[in-house]
Amino acid sequence: MADLSVNFCGVKFKNPILAASAEPTLNLNMMRKCIEAGAGGVVAKSISSIYGMRKLSKYSTWRYLNEKHEVARGKVPRMFTLYGRAGASLVPPKEWMKMLKEVKVIADANGAVVIGSGMGPTIPDWVEQAKMFEDIGIPIMECNFGCPHPYAMDLPAKMGMEIGQDMELSSAIIEAISSAVKIPVLAKCTQQIPDMVDMAKAMKVNGAAGVTISNRFVGFVVDVENGKPLISGWSGVGGPWVKPLTLRWISKVHVAMNEFQISGSNGPYDWKDIAEFMMSGATTVQVCSVIMLKGIAYITEMVAGLNSFLDRKKWSARDIIGMAAKQALTYDQMYDLGRSRSTIDEEKCTMCGNCLESCFYDAIGTDGEKVWVNDNCVGCGICYSVCPSDAVDMSELKPFVDPEK
Repeated sequence: MADLSVNFCGVKFKNPILAASAEPTLNLNMMRKCIEAGAGGVVAKSISSIYGMRKLSKYSTWRYLNEKHEVARGKVPRMFTLYGRAGASLVPPKEWMKMLKEVKVIADANGAVVIGSGMGPTIPDWVEQAKMFEDIGIPIMECNFGCPHPYAMDLPAKMGMEIGQDMELSSAIIEAISSAVKIPVLAKCTQQIPDMVDMAKAMKVNGAAGVTISNRFVGFVVDVENGKPLISGWSGVGGPWVKPLTLRWISKVHVAMNEFQISGSNGPYDWKDIAEFMMSGATTVQVCSVIMLKGIAYITEMVAGLNSFLDRKKWSARDIIGMAAKQALTYDQMYDLGRSRSTIDEEKCTMCGNCLESCFYDAIGTDGEKVWVNDNCVGCGICYSVCPSDAVDMSELKPFVDPEK
């Protein structure tokens, strides 16, 4: 057995896999299932005193889309898009706290952690939520600064991504909460800002213990057959396809801020993705769309897969945090590394012509009987990617020569 435990914001988690604040943590029963499936923790559905945000959850609408952005209808691809709308918890905050007490008892019995999540219309409302979480023993609060829906709703105050796009307001909220309670506070960010590093730095300065990167985007999908928007209008967009975008900001924040805590979200599909999130700099990883697709029991498989991988590599979960981010090179460092020149194995080559069509550097030639690579090759790797017979090799490393020097 590998050591899967991590320390996140001063709290020990038995493993880094958390059920995100979404439908999998919508109520007591769902959270119990996540905990019993082996999740290291659950981030409870966000609370809100605004009825409009709770009403949105009463009218939740979801679609799994394929690579054509059509409704998948039972054939959901690995790189699906989860498209839909949902809001805050179905019940008011005080009623939610009664239920959350019961969830905490279940979590404590299973060695799991409960994280509270809030969405407040005013700073006093945010502070009140934080105090409610602290009073019932919830060890961490996540501030939902990323919900993609409020911008399109007629609400009395900024909420969700509207706050996440306002650094001054989000900073004021974090400062007020962190001054009022002793439990660590997270800011769940929206990717719809110019620079996540700047936002993370502002959150840290104002007292946040970490950030969650990130909530979903806002999208618009068209049903071309009837010329109408799918599910009536704008909706949140997430799923495994977004993973590289999420990992970009996780890695950037990790490199820029080193020990600042990050919880990754938006993009993980399986245990391998969990490892990639952690290697990019996340200490914990929140999952939602894939367990909505495969069922909550899939958490057990993700935990087992991560354990098997780490056990095979003789690593602990803590060992891999930021592993890849720390090795990312600047462009100048990449030039110093050199370039890999393509070579073609004549015995494997089937003369399919893919590399000839896809080379834009006049680096591949043919006489109709064989294919070769000339000195124009810049090592871009397109031919390596499109060759169906594994005939292209990229292992020959050459120094980078700048023709303008």
